[in-house]
Amino acid sequence: MGSWWNIEVGGQGIPVWGKSYVPDELMLLFTDEDRLLDSARTDTSTRIENEVAEAEESESDGPPESGRTGLLGYQTTAGALRQRLELHGFSRDWVCRLSAAFFDDHDEDWDLPDAWPQDAAPLRNGAAITAALTTRFGRAAGAGVPPDPRGQPKEWFLHEQWMRLREAFDDPRFALTLSLCRTRDSTAVKLDLTALVEGGWLTPEERPHRDARLRMSGAVAVDAPVIVITEGSTDAQRLRRSLEIAAPEVAHIFQFLDFGQRPPGGTDRVVSLTKGMTAAGVMNRIVAVLDNDTAGRDAASQLSTLDLPAQVSVVCLPAVPYAVRYPTLGPSGSGVEDVNGRAVSMEFMFGEDVLRDGAGALAPVRWHAFNEKIGDYQGRLDAAEKSRVGKQIDQALLTVVGGRIISDQVMQGCARLAEMLRAAATPPRRIPASESSVLTEVWRSDPFCDLRIEP
Repeated sequence: MGSWWNIEVGGQGIPVWGKSYVPDELMLLFTDEDRLLDSARTDTSTRIENEVAEAEESESDGPPESGRTGLLGYQTTAGALRQRLELHGFSRDWVCRLSAAFFDDHDEDWDLPDAWPQDAAPLRNGAAITAALTTRFGRAAGAGVPPDPRGQPKEWFLHEQWMRLREAFDDPRFALTLSLCRTRDSTAVKLDLTALVEGGWLTPEERPHRDARLRMSGAVAVDAPVIVITEGSTDAQRLRRSLEIAAPEVAHIFQFLDFGQRPPGGTDRVVSLTKGMTAAGVMNRIVAVLDNDTAGRDAASQLSTLDLPAQVSVVCLPAVPYAVRYPTLGPSGSGVEDVNGRAVSMEFMFGEDVLRDGAGALAPVRWHAFNEKIGDYQGRLDAAEKSRVGKQIDQALLTVVGGRIISDQVMQGCARLAEMLRAAATPPRRIPASESSVLTEVWRSDPFCDLRIEP
C-alpha cells in the first residue's frame, strides 16, 4: 500500500517523485511561505477515499500520471530553488558534470534500443545524454510510468537513463537540480502532497518542511561534537585536560571554543557567544560554562530569560565543600565565609592543596563590587594569587603525561568537571525515526507528552 507524490515544473512532471513519504533532503528546500493548503478541503468528512486501483501496491517504476491535486503542497519558483540548491551543494554545473562523467564511465550500459529512429540525433557521450535529459522532452520521459521500448524508444531510453541516475545519485536534490537546468527563473515548481493526505500518510495540519528541519536538528545535536563555551582560554584548556584525564572515552565528543587571548573574556564572552550561536541556528549541542560566582550567576540568569533551544545548556562550575568556610578579605577586614556562588572560579575546582601557598595558607578571596541584580558582592582571588594557583593547576594536570601519579584532589577535580560536562551535554530525548518511519505523527511529533512511555 502506498500513495505517490511528485514535483511539477511549469505544470509538467519531472523525474522527482516517490511513494508514501517525501525525503527530508527535499523538504529542506521549502519554507512556510511556499506551503499551499486548500482549507476548504481539509475537513475529514469531505475527503474522497482513494480508489481501489490507487490503494493497491503498484508494480510500476514511477508514479501514476494523473490523480487528484491541490489539497496540500508547496510551490515556489525555479530561480528560488536553484539558489537554495546551490547553497546545499547542488549547482547546475557540478550536477551536469557528475551526470556526464557517470554516463561516460558506464557507456557499455547505454546502447540505443533496436527501435531507435534512424533520423533521431545520436547520443555519443555522457554530455549529450545529459543535455537530452534536461530538455522538456527528456524531463517528461523520466516522469510517470515507463514508456514502451518498442512504441516509444526515445522516451524509453531517456527514462532508463533517469532511473540509472536516480539510483546512482539517490539524493532527490540531484535529479531536481538536473531537471531545472534549462528552466526560466520565473517558472513555477510545485510539490503536490494531496495523495499522501488522502492515503493517510500526512494530515493537512502537518508541516513536513518543519519536521525535516527538526529531525535534522535532532540528528546533528546528538551526532555532532558538543561545543563548549567558557569565560576564557585557560578555562577551556583546563576543562579539555580534565576530560582527557577523567573521561578519555568521551573527550573527543567535546570541542572548546578557544580564540586565544584576543577576544574579551569573562561572562560577557559567554553570553554573547551563546546568544550569537543560538541566533545563527547552530544545531550542535552547546554547553555554556560560567564561574560559580556572583557574575556567573548573573550571566546565567540573563541567559535563562532567553528562549534557548533544548540543545543549549547553561551551567555554573560546581560548588566545592572546601569553599564553605573560606578566608576572605573585605573593607571591614578578614573573615571566613561560604564563597560558593560568590567567588568560585576554575582555580577552585582542583582541591585545597593547589590553593595553598608555601606556608600552607589558602589564597584569600577579596570582595569587590556589589551586584544589585543578584544582591551580593563579587569575590575573586588577587591577580598574583590567581597566577600562582593557575601555574600549580597546570603543572598538576600535566604530571600524568610524564607517568607520575596525579594527586587525588586534582583527580577529583577533573572528575567533577567531566561529570558537569557530561550531564550538561545529555541530549534532549527524541524518537529515532526518519521521515520514512511507519510511526504515526503522534509518536513522531510529541511522544513524551501525548503517550505514556514507561521509564
